[in-house]
Amino acid sequence: IKVKSSEKDAVTVAGEEGDNPPKEEPWETALKTTVVDMEVGEFQGHKVSVWDLLHSQYIPEENRKELLELYEAGELTLEQVKTVVSTIVTKA
Repeated sequence: IKVKSSEKDAVTVAGEEGDNPPKEEPWETALKTTVVDMEVGEFQGHKVSVWDLLHSQYIPEENRKELLELYEAGELTLEQVKTVVSTIVTKA
């Protein structure tokens, strides 16, 4: 009975995971967990993830796509993406 109950639990857990969106790529998780202290605009005084900054109104879509492609390809480091995004938002 214990074995069956364990299997049932495992199935339930797997089923719950199946309801979630596909797992994030490691690079995407890094962008979402890396935060920047922004001192401008709506972000003033808040810690904001690089991901949220990238998807804010301050970053034009073409720039966002280019940055994400370069980062995903390993041509930009997380630190470089953070710097570029922070600079664009600050100047905006």
